Amino acid sequence: MPDQVDNTAERLVQMRAAARHGHSIDKRDHDDLARPARRAGDLRAQAAGHCTRAGEARAEQALRATIAHRFPELHAREETGRRTVRQTRQTTQHQQATARPQLQQPRGQGLK
Repeated sequence: MPDQVDNTAERLVQMRAAARHGHSIDKRDHDDLARPARRAGDLRAQAAGHCTRAGEARAEQALRATIAHRFPELHAREETGRRTVRQTRQTTQHQQATARPQLQQPRGQGLK
């Protein structure tokens, strides 16, 4: 009888280990399937956001065309202002880029 008890206890330990192993396989499979589904959901949300922004851009372009047609003087002033801002930004960026110190190696000491 004690042999059967020992064998039963050992067998129960083996069964529990197999159940844990099976559970970890199930969990891993679930995670492997959930990851692409989650990514697809994120991409769908991004696509919806892009569609919204594209619609807003088209609406703004239509409004600008209407303003240009109805109020050409206002449109011309706005375009001039936008051009000035763009040129100022480009000039500032160029100045910042040229103002950065260039890394120089002392003469005669190349890469070794």
